Amino acid sequence: MSFERYIGQRAVMKEPKAAIWKTGQINLNRAFLEKYEAKKTGFALLFFDKEKKKIAFRLIQNGKEPGAAKLSPKANRATIFAKGFLSHFGIEYGKARRFDVRYDEKEDLFILEADK
Repeated sequence: MSFERYIGQRAVMKEPKAAIWKTGQINLNRAFLEKYEAKKTGFALLFFDKEKKKIAFRLIQNGKEPGAAKLSPKANRATIFAKGFLSHFGIEYGKARRFDVRYDEKEDLFILEADK
C-alpha cells in the first residue's frame, strides 16, 4: 500500500468579506484590509438600518468621535469590537455568520450583505 501525502493550500479570499462571530466581534478579511487600506484607520462607526435589517460601518481615524468602535488589525484580518452595538439593536450573534461587504461611495459606508 502506498500513501500519498496531501499538502493543502490555504483558501485565499479575493473578495472583501465580513463575519459576525459568537463573541460579538465583526471580523474583516485580508481582502478587505488590502483593498480599503483599513489598517491605516483604527476605528469604525457602526450603523444599523432597522427597516432593511442591514449593518453598515464607516472607517475613521478619530477614536474620540462619539460611538467610535476600536478596529484591531491583525496579520490577515481586522476585528471591530461590536458586542454592545449588536446587543443594542437586538442583532443575533449566537452563531457565526458571513457577509459580502459592499462599499456605498455616496454614503461613505461599508454595508454587510447576506452571503449567498
